[in-house]
Amino acid sequence: MNNTMNENIKKIFVTGHRNPDIDTLASSYALAELRKRQGVGNIQSVCPGILPERAKFLFERFRLTPPESKSDVYLRFSDIMETATPVITAGTPLMEAVHLLNQSGSARLPVVDKEGLFLGMLSPMNLLSRLLDVSMDAGTGLAGRVIHTSIDLIKHVLEAKALTEFEPEKKQDFKVYVAAMSMGSFTSHIPSSEHEEMALISGDRPDIHLMALQQKIRLLIVTGEKNIEPLILKEAKNQKVTILKTSFDSASVIRRLKFSVPVEDFGFGSDRFILNLRDRVHGLESRIMSHPEDVIPVTDPAGKFAGIVRKKNISDPPPYRMILVDHNEPEQSIPGIEEIPVIEVVDHHRIGMLRTQMPIKFTGDVVGSTCTLVAGMFKSSGESLTPELAGVLLGGIVADTLNLKSPTTAKQDRLMLEWLEKISGVKAESLMEELSRIASPLAASEPNDVIESDRKSYVESSFRFSLSQVEETKFELLHSRKEELSCAMEEIMEKEQLHFIALLVTDAVRENSRLLILGNDAVLRSLPWHCLADGIFDLPGILSRKKQLLPQILTILADLKHA
Repeated sequence: MNNTMNENIKKIFVTGHRNPDIDTLASSYALAELRKRQGVGNIQSVCPGILPERAKFLFERFRLTPPESKSDVYLRFSDIMETATPVITAGTPLMEAVHLLNQSGSARLPVVDKEGLFLGMLSPMNLLSRLLDVSMDAGTGLAGRVIHTSIDLIKHVLEAKALTEFEPEKKQDFKVYVAAMSMGSFTSHIPSSEHEEMALISGDRPDIHLMALQQKIRLLIVTGEKNIEPLILKEAKNQKVTILKTSFDSASVIRRLKFSVPVEDFGFGSDRFILNLRDRVHGLESRIMSHPEDVIPVTDPAGKFAGIVRKKNISDPPPYRMILVDHNEPEQSIPGIEEIPVIEVVDHHRIGMLRTQMPIKFTGDVVGSTCTLVAGMFKSSGESLTPELAGVLLGGIVADTLNLKSPTTAKQDRLMLEWLEKISGVKAESLMEELSRIASPLAASEPNDVIESDRKSYVESSFRFSLSQVEETKFELLHSRKEELSCAMEEIMEKEQLHFIALLVTDAVRENSRLLILGNDAVLRSLPWHCLADGIFDLPGILSRKKQLLPQILTILADLKHA
């Protein structure tokens, strides 16, 4: 496991089963703390769902922050995207944008506005398609006469000096003309209107300059090193004509003008394949891998640029790893577990986990609580426990073994409980009483919350089923709420296509349970317990779902399979 732990990964999640109880949360929290002390970085305990009230009380009781709730661990584009990507800001002239693209070495660069909103991707293919689009010669293409830009941007790309300047920031269409012929010929070639859009390129030609100024053109670009006559400058100010002076020759000016267009006005083609950082990766892999571009932009829900995804990011190993506690079967784990490699398991249940690609560390034993195993790992490794951490582990053992009354209780549970009592300074019996005073789930919770508070799903002998368990001191609440609980269970059974579903309500004080079960008639007829008048089964002496209820159910399913 050490080699795995040293991999350059973003995070290692430690999680118990979905619909978590005290044992799963306490053990995941403590195991994450143990691994941190052993040098494992970027490790985090998570609560797979809503934090139960009793678990919340336990962590508050010992002044510890409970694990962060997480609904799933599905890989999303936010997990695999690259964020250190250069961006081109709107307003950048195309010439500078192309320079940034070449410098980056990337196939495409994102263009964003000043607020970070994504506008498009600039690529050499964009440039080539515009250069080859001869249909745009008369328009605003790179091969055309018309350019959409501003005097400020023109001045920037021509490295020009403004001798006179009017509305330099205004973006508009400029129709470019070159004064490369005689005065008479030139006069006959320039249009008689739309002078406010005209940009005239001229060398040292005072006659041309005066003619242009008299027609009140928008922009005069003078090439060469010679000074402009004062009369020309005076007339330009009177007519509000901008004059730019550049050292480039006319041919160079024409080429550079085409690249003074603001990058956002250049156009990005028809490809609008954009990923959302919250979207799941699964299901989009083939589309990404078959896309002609290697770099795909990622935005947030507001449309702001967030990063890029490359094809290699799809084939790279996931950036996360999982450690499972108090379970190992994928059906019981946090949604998305199948997408992330599991590197360790600490559990006290039957083994039904997914096949792993690499060897993993597996700690398992026949004990009543996963917290017993984690406490033993602290003890054997020589890592000390704080009173607070010992108290949380004690709470896990107390809750999962019903203060050592459950038939799942082992000698190791008793030894660890006594050890944790000494470190925490809290008696197990006292802590059990405190936990029992927390609001009864049957009295205070909605039917669906009761069922989901500690529900585990199984697949066995072609049967799909689910077993929930809650602790309660008043069976009357189960009987009075039977109808609404049944409705919630039927909805779950239909949604998840289960063959049957059951709710085990356990009274640890009286060491008894009642079972509400719906679904397959053959399974219900095979149950060995007495059925009360309202259809609820009485299970005297049954306290453990894992060790008493589940084995009986599995025996019934095996018999039905061979019947």
